[in-house]
Amino acid sequence: MLKSKVADSMQYKEKAYQVQEEIRKTEEKLDLNVDREKLKAQEQLDAEEKRIKEEIRNAEEELKRRLGELEEGVRAKELLRKKDLEKKIKKLREEYELVCQEERREADSSSKKLREENKRETERLQEGLRFVNDEIRELLTSLETQKDEQARKNKELSDQFDKIVKRFETVTTTVDCIRAAQNDWADVQCIPNVCRAINLLSKDVKNGNTRLWNLSVVEVGGLSHSVTVRRKAGISKDVESVIDMWIVMGTQWRIMDITGNTDGSIAVIGRAKHSQTHLTVINMKGDLLQQKVITASNENWSKCSFLTQSQIAFICDGDKLGIYDMRDQSLKSVMLKDVITNWHSDQWVYSVTTDPANGNIIVGCDSRYVYVFNVQLKHIKTITLPAGIQGAHDIAMYEVGLLVCDIDSKQAFAVTVHGTASQVKYEFTSPTIEGGDWWPRRGCTDQNGYVYMLWMEGGDRSVIVRYSKDGGQIEMMREVDGNHNIQSMTSVQTNQGEKLLLYQSSQTQLLVYGLV
Repeated sequence: MLKSKVADSMQYKEKAYQVQEEIRKTEEKLDLNVDREKLKAQEQLDAEEKRIKEEIRNAEEELKRRLGELEEGVRAKELLRKKDLEKKIKKLREEYELVCQEERREADSSSKKLREENKRETERLQEGLRFVNDEIRELLTSLETQKDEQARKNKELSDQFDKIVKRFETVTTTVDCIRAAQNDWADVQCIPNVCRAINLLSKDVKNGNTRLWNLSVVEVGGLSHSVTVRRKAGISKDVESVIDMWIVMGTQWRIMDITGNTDGSIAVIGRAKHSQTHLTVINMKGDLLQQKVITASNENWSKCSFLTQSQIAFICDGDKLGIYDMRDQSLKSVMLKDVITNWHSDQWVYSVTTDPANGNIIVGCDSRYVYVFNVQLKHIKTITLPAGIQGAHDIAMYEVGLLVCDIDSKQAFAVTVHGTASQVKYEFTSPTIEGGDWWPRRGCTDQNGYVYMLWMEGGDRSVIVRYSKDGGQIEMMREVDGNHNIQSMTSVQTNQGEKLLLYQSSQTQLLVYGLV
């Protein structure tokens, strides 16, 4: 049994050696297979690396090619755009040159017109200067003539007083002799004669003294030919100054109208108190110069206008027309119903203006009739306004005739006058400001003939419009800022130039605009 086991053991031992040999061979074979697979994998890696590098090179070449194509496309588009831009620039340059040429032609034309206007204005001023020089020479000649005449009168008066003095000395000598004689009979006989002589001499002295006061006075009239330098006027953008009327007017008095004078003074008119209207004159500082209270049963509507530097024409009380003279503070007035035969009882006076050159006063009312008076307040004629004008709610003198503001029709007109007839020369264009239903309240002119119109929208918005002198075209508009409730407007001459005044009723102030 043991022997059999030993024999089996030896067999298995032999097999174990064989397995070990097989294991060794298997390991050798594994190493060979691994080396072969490594070599194969390396060859595959090298081949794949070569392929991928080739693809990368091809991709780079494709990228370069496509980038080149893109660059060529960009350059081609840039070239096209450049050519298109050059065409456009050429066209714009041509258009620019055309515009410049047109502007140059317009500028040359305007320059030519300005030179022609300047030439005409220079010739006008030179002609005016010649007139002024001629008048000055005449005035100087008149002064010399008056001087000679006054000197002659002075010599006559001097000779007369020499004789009076000698007569006084004779009387004095006579009186001394009478006193020295101490003779009562001589006193009775001589004293009455001496007294009469003294009375006559005293009378001669008084008469001579009365004549003496004006022997140093010469009368020099003003120049009949006024040389005005015309300018292109405009309205200052902002209010230059404000004249506070509270100090002058108080809290109870009201202002209905204002008018400017050529010496810088301003007249205002309005309600004073029950059954009274005030006419007040101030300067540009707001200082009170004069004030007159006028009896008026209806004090709610009044207007005024300077007739001369010292006389103010006014209307009030429905149909009262008057003149106030600042020199002696006198006043004269008439009721229109008493001096106009065709005056209707339901008519109402609305406006007044003056024609200083002819010494006339022009009155407008709530109808087509305008009444003309002289300085004696005598009714001269009645002008009928053109059809379409319902009333002269405000009127002002103008180069061609009258400026008429018609509140009812919300229109303003320039009207020429021929005797008692009239016709519309042109209608003033209303303000071109959106959102407003504008109506004209007041019109005036400056010293150069430009027209200024105060237009209202409701009771709050106000705009000043300047028009040309040859057809009523709008040249400038200036809307008054804020809720000012402007009631009236006028121009006035000052030492600082011409000004435009607006009365602001909400603050009882005069707003001063410059005409620049």
